[in-house]
Formats: sequence, structure tokens, C-alpha cells
Amino acid sequence: MNDKQVQISKDNDRRRAFGRVRVLVQLALLAIIAVMTLSAASHIMGNIARIEAQREIVQSQIAEAEARRQEIEDSAAYVESIDFIEYMARRLGLVRRDEIIFIMTTE
Repeated sequence: MNDKQVQISKDNDRRRAFGRVRVLVQLALLAIIAVMTLSAASHIMGNIARIEAQREIVQSQIAEAEARRQEIEDSAAYVESIDFIEYMARRLGLVRRDEIIFIMTTE
């Protein structure tokens, strides 16, 4: 082999070695990107689970608040009713105009 062929052979060997190194670097970068992607996905899934749990708590609180609101509305409607007004008037000792009061004594 002459010097030129030896030089070409060495250049080809270097190119092949550089190509292998380049492939290894690309594989390493691909592995790093895959690990980072999986880590981010895991973190996101954890956040989604946490947010879903919070959403269920908030929905429960909304249902409780709605039930309480309904109780308050029902109480307000009762307080404004004739039945409640008459009940409170009787407790205060009031009577209707057309009623006759009998007082019973124990003698």
C-alpha cells in the first residue's frame, strides 16, 4: 500500500469512529430526552390526580352549600307564612279579634 492509500484508510477509520461516537451521543441524548419526558408526564399525572381530588372536594362543598341554601330559603318562606306568624302571636299571648278567651281558675 502506498502512503496515499494508507492515509485514505486512516481517514476512513476516523470517519467510522466519529460516526460511532456521533451515534452514541445521539442515543444518549435520546435516552435523556425520554427520561425527562417520562418524568414530566409522571409529574403532570400527579398534578392531574391532585386536581381531580380537589375538584371532588369542591363539588362536595358546593352540594353542601346548595343544601344549606335550600334550608335557608325554606326557613325564610316559613317565617313569612301565616302559620308562623300565628304561632309566634300565640306564644306572645295574642289572640284573634273574634276569639273568646276563657280563663280557668282552680277554686
